[in-house]
Amino acid sequence: MLRIAYFSSAAGQPDSGALDAIISTSQRNNADLGLTGLLCHHDGSFLQFLEGEDDAVNAIFQRIVRDPRHKDVLKMMWEPAERRAFADWSMALVHVDEVGAEHQAFCSGLRQVTAGAPGFDSGMQSLLDSFRRWLR
Repeated sequence: MLRIAYFSSAAGQPDSGALDAIISTSQRNNADLGLTGLLCHHDGSFLQFLEGEDDAVNAIFQRIVRDPRHKDVLKMMWEPAERRAFADWSMALVHVDEVGAEHQAFCSGLRQVTAGAPGFDSGMQSLLDSFRRWLR
């Protein structure tokens, strides 16, 4: 099994209807492919975790990279996983405006993450662990 995380920017500013459509389609497609994950949106920026069988994760990620609704896709984590972190969600959407101020600050701080910075890999694991703690 494979787990990935990536950041991307929306090509435009998606409204709630567009985000709901993305989640609805993702939930249906991911369930068919046995994928689970989480999508966090904040002010036109996305952080997504995807997990599942290697071929399915790779295929979906390539589709995302080619999707004109995304730009500046930056792969942040790509690792084997023994078990799922988001087993109950074919795709969950985190609405930043629906969480507390601490978590809003956390999501806003995602813009400050620098790939290749010292401690980057352990930071991504901490990021995943943080999401798991406050979303359950």
